Amino acid sequence: MAIPDAPPTDIPVLTPSGDLDHATIAPFAEALEAASTQHHAVIVDLSRVTFGDSTFLNTLIHCHQLTDLRLAAVPEILLRIMEITGMHEVLRLYPNLEATQNPPSPASEASAAKKGLKRSEPGRERDSTG
Repeated sequence: MAIPDAPPTDIPVLTPSGDLDHATIAPFAEALEAASTQHHAVIVDLSRVTFGDSTFLNTLIHCHQLTDLRLAAVPEILLRIMEITGMHEVLRLYPNLEATQNPPSPASEASAAKKGLKRSEPGRERDSTG
């Protein structure tokens, strides 16, 4: 089976809002699971999310294992949780929705890692010495 070199053009975008925790996660989790099993990539615009707990993070991790999960516009409160748990190094974070459309290739990400670059903010990299 051939894998196209061009980036996908029809990637579904989910835009949850409000608090995403144990009591409220079900609709988002179901939609993300469905999109993740039906598409090779899924974008989640997190700009409207005000809170996420471990249930939310587990949902993202699970879907990250199923598809190319791209998280756009991660609010500071969620980024902090991701940094504490180390998930900011695992999940693909982007500063905005537009940046998810043309993400860096895995080869360029590996090259950046070898040069000692790391993420300091979603979608922004800085030298690990500074």
